[in-house]
Amino acid sequence: MTVRRSAMVLVVACCATACGWFFRAPSPVATIRYPSAKGTADDLLVLLPGRAARAHSFAEQGIIDIVNHTSPGVDAVAVDATLGYYIHRNLPERLDVDVIEPARAHGYRAIWLAGISMGGLGTVLYAQRHPKSVAGVMLVAPFLGDEPVIAEIEAAGGLHQWVPPASIDPEDYQRELWRWLKSCTSRPESCPRILLGFGSDDRFVRAHRLLAAEMPASQVVEVPGGHTWGPWQKLFAALLPKMKQP
Repeated sequence: MTVRRSAMVLVVACCATACGWFFRAPSPVATIRYPSAKGTADDLLVLLPGRAARAHSFAEQGIIDIVNHTSPGVDAVAVDATLGYYIHRNLPERLDVDVIEPARAHGYRAIWLAGISMGGLGTVLYAQRHPKSVAGVMLVAPFLGDEPVIAEIEAAGGLHQWVPPASIDPEDYQRELWRWLKSCTSRPESCPRILLGFGSDDRFVRAHRLLAAEMPASQVVEVPGGHTWGPWQKLFAALLPKMKQP
């Protein structure tokens, strides 16, 4: 094991155990609500930020303006789903109790989850556990796994040819994530609708293209650019109208 690899393992172990206190996961999770530009809305868009962002970043980076322009009949709620919720592994629970269940009680016709980067991972983690609670998930430049897992699926010839292990370790959330995505692309009626958007030079693009290859072209958007807000703004503008499409 290299020095760099050893250091990374130590950091991960620290984050998951003794250093977990540093990464807080307050209960209930904080949210910022953005009412529909029309004043009333039948649908709700739940937004999960990336690792370097917070709930307020969606307004600061123009995403809420894009929602109001492209989907004026949709309410939005930005969730302050910071890294702590992933380290403590309680993001799906907090989303369900603090955001989704109240939204369902409110009577929204459809609830969508949309996440950027780490937030894209969060949308999948929630949808795996609660596939009937949301109408769809919008994955914007999502983190979908580390190099060994992505290389394994590529070596198999793609997601369709990849055979998940017969028994997946409970700690191996990445292969479990891809097992779920494989089942969703082969039997889409069993899962929420999936929309995927990414930049052509995104650092996670290999994973994005593995998933995109198994999805209908109408549910995938690729734009020029990397893992930054510029391409993400374009992706939201292109993906939001697809929420209403069959």
